Amino acid sequence: MTESDTEPDVGPDVEQASTQNAPSTGRRQAGRERRARERERRRFWLIVMPLIAIALCIAVAIGFVLRGSSETTNDVGSKSRLPALATEPALIAHVGASSEADLILVLGRFGDSGSILMLPASTQVEVPSLGIQTLAQVPSVGDDALLQTTVQNLTGVNAGAPSIVDDATLLAAITPAAPFDVDLRSAVRFAADTRDAFPGGLQRLAAAEIARLMTEAQVGSEVDRLVTVQAVLEGWMKRLKNPEVARATIAAVPIASPISRVAGLNQASFDTLPVDSIGTSGDERLSVRSSALPGVVKRLFPDARLGIGGKRPRIEILNGVGTVGLAQAVARLVVPIGGDVRLSGNVPDFGVTETQVIYYRDADRRAAEKFLKAVGVGSLRRADRAIGIADVTIIVGPDFNPKGSTK
Repeated sequence: MTESDTEPDVGPDVEQASTQNAPSTGRRQAGRERRARERERRRFWLIVMPLIAIALCIAVAIGFVLRGSSETTNDVGSKSRLPALATEPALIAHVGASSEADLILVLGRFGDSGSILMLPASTQVEVPSLGIQTLAQVPSVGDDALLQTTVQNLTGVNAGAPSIVDDATLLAAITPAAPFDVDLRSAVRFAADTRDAFPGGLQRLAAAEIARLMTEAQVGSEVDRLVTVQAVLEGWMKRLKNPEVARATIAAVPIASPISRVAGLNQASFDTLPVDSIGTSGDERLSVRSSALPGVVKRLFPDARLGIGGKRPRIEILNGVGTVGLAQAVARLVVPIGGDVRLSGNVPDFGVTETQVIYYRDADRRAAEKFLKAVGVGSLRRADRAIGIADVTIIVGPDFNPKGSTK
């Protein structure tokens, strides 16, 4: 047996020393373990936890991106993916065989609610270059752009280009939903009849009957007729909540899409342009109740109101060269940016050499500058004395080049 194979001989003194050192060795080991645990805790809070927090933030950010992408690319399903109207409210007008409008609607959306403003066709309005006309007459004296400008100027709403509907188109739009129930507030008698054509109350009507209720003159005021129109629209929109009916309607008449989309929202608010009667018997004429109009517009179209700095500066447009339709062309440029055209006319003897945008108060300079930029030519000038009818006057000279045609 070699020396390496023999176990060392541990004597009594060595064993006693080992026994005496055991407590101190245990304490050192416990201290090492405690320090190790402390290092692990510090590492966890200083390194691991921040990394977890960063990872969670990244995950949340990715989730928002993915959700936003889903909301903007999908058109059906959740509240955030409701059917959308155009960014501007839709303007729809029915023009009959007389070439005059008998039904004018402005449709919009705010959140998950729709809005429908009905404009009485016998409302008197200022039509640039043509003076005072009724809304009914505008399609017969001008083009679609003139109707759009006139409605925008009247309401202060950024309504889009109009969709003009004739008798055949209206009937085609109604047919996929018909027959449907209409709850008439009262009996309806048409102006050409001697007896009631429809009793009051809930009744199921065919497409031709519905179209007649929407467009034909009735006994009573035009505001009364629009009560009937609202009842018809409510019944129609209930049917349009059915996806198959909505798809068939849009397929038949694509310009019926705004009505279908408003019908698909949670609710729809109806209102009639606030007006007062100023006509005589047999010649109904209405004027806008200007004190009530801003409140109606704010409630129905809060995101589509026109104005500059919260107000609509009053504009006078004067034709300085005699070219027909210049005031209409200028109005088409300044109304959408917030101008309120109150008067149009001619400069005596014409002879103006340059377009001028004139303001009367320092508070209106900013608006005048915007109008000058919209017109695209001319100079800005401050007048010495204010006038009561306008905040800004635009005198159109030969340097102005009309954009678009007038009728």
